[in-house]
Amino acid sequence: MNREVLLVSHGFQPHYELCVANGLAENGLRVTLPGSDRTLVGQLREGVSFVNLRGSQDERRPRWRKAQGLLRYHLRLLLLALRHPRQPMVIIGMTSPEWLVGVVEGLLFRATGRKLALVVHNILPHDRHTPQMRRVYRLIYRIPSRLLVHTQVTRERLMLEFGIRPDKILLVPHGLNEAVARRTEDVACAKRRLGLDADRPVALFFGHVSPFKGVDLLLDALDHMPHVQLIVAGRCHTDEFGQRMRRRLSQLSAADRIRWFDGYVDDDRTAEVYSAAELVVLPYRHIDQSGVLMQALALGVPVAATRTGGFLEVVNPGNGVFIEELSPAGIARTVCAYFERGDRPTAAQVRATVGHLRWRYTVAPLVEWLRGRDPTQETEQASEAGASWQGDAQ
Repeated sequence: MNREVLLVSHGFQPHYELCVANGLAENGLRVTLPGSDRTLVGQLREGVSFVNLRGSQDERRPRWRKAQGLLRYHLRLLLLALRHPRQPMVIIGMTSPEWLVGVVEGLLFRATGRKLALVVHNILPHDRHTPQMRRVYRLIYRIPSRLLVHTQVTRERLMLEFGIRPDKILLVPHGLNEAVARRTEDVACAKRRLGLDADRPVALFFGHVSPFKGVDLLLDALDHMPHVQLIVAGRCHTDEFGQRMRRRLSQLSAADRIRWFDGYVDDDRTAEVYSAAELVVLPYRHIDQSGVLMQALALGVPVAATRTGGFLEVVNPGNGVFIEELSPAGIARTVCAYFERGDRPTAAQVRATVGHLRWRYTVAPLVEWLRGRDPTQETEQASEAGASWQGDAQ
């Protein structure tokens, strides 16, 4: 029975990295976590051993320094894997170039004879759904021993579109993002802290400003809901869409139409904007599962989400509403109708709907597989783990 695991994030989202590592440690596994200066070391549970392989992730570094650091990181990671050839490896993030990291490096890891699992967050990278990328991922998905998915939708698409055997896929629901502490101040105080009107409702868009997230439609919806205050917290990419959105967000901010927090949003600012928000808006065009959704619900903030991907498996009347028409007018109707309701859920009620999605419960199928249990029993074990959270919480 194996009680050790090498958890590789490739720099993917420090909150996600932290939560998965802690979830595994809370299930009695010893976790080796190769990370970077961005890893939230102070919040790691006992049982997680941190190894700083990536070092600085300062985006202001010159390109040659970034390339040098990336090469050094991958060499050090391969050496670490070779020193522990029997230790199962779980890769929870992918980085580019995928043909090198996903294919070549993946084959080297498998050549050691170890168990290798890969988390499939989305079937293909966001906004890169090209035939070439599909061919690369067709290779990537055949290398690991197991593919871990967060939603039933992803599982079905892997089987249908990539021909993956059902017994190779483990359904491990996306856990709650509990890395950010909840503030105790009331919503009105939080609004005033951000210079907002305490008497007007506040909606929040959080995360990178990307085409698939529909933030452009949300900004168009402002004309249909003049009484709603909107916070946008997240940076724009440097591509054409990102530059266009940056200009638009700057103009709206200058006109006092929105509150925009540009760039990387640290944990203090994250807690601040969620404390002021009464609704998180997720007008995504497509998604498999979203860390922003899990962060909002963990903090007790309801969501307005489109009927896409894993949103259908998590959002319910106790924690949010669905955007039935993905258009500026449709988004505005949903948001306005929500704020007009007299029975909006409290923060405690929202959190109660997702208590079973804490990482210590959702990683149960992965833990069983790492320990060498029969994969055919994993679905039942995951269900039992989810049902038991209430008893453990008492």
